[in-house]
Amino acid sequence: MMKLNDLLENIETVQIDGVTTRFVSDLQYDSRRIEKDHAFVAIKGYQKDGHDFVLQAYQQGARVFFLERKMELKDATQVIVKNTREILPKLARKFFYKPDQKLKSVGITGTNGKTTTAYLTYAILKRAHWNPGLLTTVEYYDGASWVPAERTTPESLDIFRSFRNMVQTGLKSVVMEVSSHALALQRVEGIQFQASVFTNLGRDHLDFHESLNNYFMAKRRLFENLNENQRVVLNADDPFSLKISEITEGEVFTYSVKDPDATVFYKDHQVDRNGMTVSLRIPAGFITVHSPLVGEFNIYNIMAAVTVAVSLGLEQSYIISGLEGSPRIPGRCEYFASPRGFSIYVDYAHTPDALQNILKAVFETKPRKLIIVFGAGGDRDKGKRPLMGSMAENYADRIILTNDNPRSEDPANIINEILGGISDKSKVLIIPDRRDAIHLALGMAEESDAVLIAGKGHESYQEIDGKRYSFNDRLEIQKYFEKNDGVLAH
Repeated sequence: MMKLNDLLENIETVQIDGVTTRFVSDLQYDSRRIEKDHAFVAIKGYQKDGHDFVLQAYQQGARVFFLERKMELKDATQVIVKNTREILPKLARKFFYKPDQKLKSVGITGTNGKTTTAYLTYAILKRAHWNPGLLTTVEYYDGASWVPAERTTPESLDIFRSFRNMVQTGLKSVVMEVSSHALALQRVEGIQFQASVFTNLGRDHLDFHESLNNYFMAKRRLFENLNENQRVVLNADDPFSLKISEITEGEVFTYSVKDPDATVFYKDHQVDRNGMTVSLRIPAGFITVHSPLVGEFNIYNIMAAVTVAVSLGLEQSYIISGLEGSPRIPGRCEYFASPRGFSIYVDYAHTPDALQNILKAVFETKPRKLIIVFGAGGDRDKGKRPLMGSMAENYADRIILTNDNPRSEDPANIINEILGGISDKSKVLIIPDRRDAIHLALGMAEESDAVLIAGKGHESYQEIDGKRYSFNDRLEIQKYFEKNDGVLAH
């Protein structure tokens, strides 16, 4: 509960119509969540404008409104501002009593590797007794509960609400993914990250950003306006890292498999059936860790987490034990062993770079035959579809094209666009029903083969013709083996 007068402190307004002595019991940007004495902030989203829901919020009991234009509302206080999205994080931070100041925060951005790096960093901080919270594409943890994520980076109001909950439950730190959408839409404004991480930049979200340069400029915002006490962790092998290092005022730490001058440098690795063992040079010497993850891209993710830990001054023993005790990461190079002796991997890869990375990783395990099941999302960047088809052809012996989340697009058109990037059509089977496609791949596989199911990873739904249906790649694997072999993959 906070008086509106106090909430308005340091908020630049255009006009205030109504009394400012009202009490606000909570803030909302979703009119469906409004209760009596809540304040409604009408923000413009990617598809909808909150101003269209002001009347609904009023009918449900809101009497304080933050708007960009005055509306006809009887007995209500309207605070008119230039940009409601811009003030939302300021209001949230004030309303929840600046919870970010009581948490050591790590923000991770980049095209690929954010989720895995976040989980690995979380595991290290937990072992180091930093009591971390977690906000990822997969799930959120606020110290009281784990809940499925609605989006990679929550809206600013939800972030500060989560931070408040973390503080109340005794957490001391937080690791969070920071998406390009979140940066472009100002969802993390006001958060003073102790460490900001850049993993890499590849083709993604061009339907939103329109160009690769715009996409990069959104990512770059995480590293602007920092001070010398804030850490910046960069992948030295990505050319965009140099551009970030040139503009940031934070203290830079780097990781690399190519540059021996990097803070954390790759020495070597060995792959086995249970993952890989990676040796790295850090400022204090050398460390060796075993991980169930495989692939060069996961070496980079491991190095990113290690570099964060080094930048924060954590002990070597915490780094090793944290990484080796890291929880299974849902839908991120997630391994299942078939009772018939072949390997299965489920991965969220939905960009050309990510698909190439996981294909190379599985290929490195030297399967007798590699079978891939994948599709592409509808209503998203169409240019990447043939590129993904080409990547699959380069590594896979058999390609099964299927539906991902076609959304409002014709699924057949999406599959045909992927097919356009594949020269050898004899490798391809088209099975639009994703359940049938997965079961077919598992039925085709033999001992020492590998099956990669890519694109959806942790997701528990499939979106077709604008509707969401319950669907989970990982659960389909379990169902298949339970039905056909009487046992579960593990």
